[in-house]
Amino acid sequence: MSKMLLTHLNHDLANHKSYVQFVWADDPSKRLGLEVPFGTTLADAEREAISVVRALSSELAAAEIEAPPPPS
Repeated sequence: MSKMLLTHLNHDLANHKSYVQFVWADDPSKRLGLEVPFGTTLADAEREAISVVRALSSELAAAEIEAPPPPS
């Protein structure tokens, strides 16, 4: 099982957006950044991070994968 370390919580005040960033514990070259509700606090960062990762996981599990058509 992979472990993702929550490393950053950023707030973009101009655009009213907040983001969390992760690094994989076993492979620091793997990184992920996701939007969380604007103004998420440090106390709520882990809960919101889990929520957005689960939502992304569900979206990816249901996604259709398409390859581009071969060149003519």
